[in-house]
Amino acid sequence: MKAEVYILGLFTFKDEDKKNKVFNDRELNKINENINSTDGLKLKNIQPNSRWKMYQLDISEIQTKIPLTKITSASMGYYHHRLIFRFQLTGKRIDIDLRKIRKVFNDYSKNIITNSIINPNKVYDFKHCDTYQLIFLRNRQFLRFSKEDAVFSNDTTTMTFDISEPSAIMPFGKKYNIRISIPSTIITSKEKVSDDFSKAMINAIYQSCLYEIKDKRKMKNETTELSEDQLVKLWQHIIDTMGGRTLDKNIAKISQTNLIVAVAALLLGLIAIDAKKIFSFADFIKHIFITLF
Repeated sequence: MKAEVYILGLFTFKDEDKKNKVFNDRELNKINENINSTDGLKLKNIQPNSRWKMYQLDISEIQTKIPLTKITSASMGYYHHRLIFRFQLTGKRIDIDLRKIRKVFNDYSKNIITNSIINPNKVYDFKHCDTYQLIFLRNRQFLRFSKEDAVFSNDTTTMTFDISEPSAIMPFGKKYNIRISIPSTIITSKEKVSDDFSKAMINAIYQSCLYEIKDKRKMKNETTELSEDQLVKLWQHIIDTMGGRTLDKNIAKISQTNLIVAVAALLLGLIAIDAKKIFSFADFIKHIFITLF
């Protein structure tokens, strides 16, 4: 099994309720210099057009805490108000040990945020960072063949639904199972999640969860944690914009059925044409044989 764990972060700044915080290029460069000077982070080269500054993470310590799961890659990206951690994993027990993995990465990211970003950049009014985890599980055994109780299934333990992402040439494509909860949103699929879907999910979480929390903090001027209200909004956003409605799934099923019927009709037509040619050719040979003999 393979997995990608993303920790999405959104910063809050001092007196941001009175004035929006916007950094210029000089300030952003200085902030990144301060981040790069801390232990455990190393600035990486990235695409020249990207606004993100990427850092290689030292994962030697956290690897010992999840010995049965191998961390194949660990990086962090920072730009302005946003922060994203990405951990790529392989292992046979990722789904079983997911709670532990989630906690290890959460504690690790909080430490980096406090000691490598907020504290070295107090002069730029960094105050707080809200985070939320997005997890992609790639499971070859994703399709469930065993019969399970529809009511008392994993799909009814939290907000869960399926999405079928159309491909470029087909009306149906990759199937994703999405589970939304307070600690994280988990997306399970048999194949690798597409880049477009990944970007859409990340921005959906920022829009429906993290910015919502930040707005509440501005109004109350106090620390606000993620609540079920934000999760419901995230759920509704995904269903409305990414094809999670029952109607969308039914349309996809109908399109799939229509395609199968069309292909079957085409094959039957080809078989009929070939059969007609065969019989016509046989009659032609028979006619020649009778004429000659």
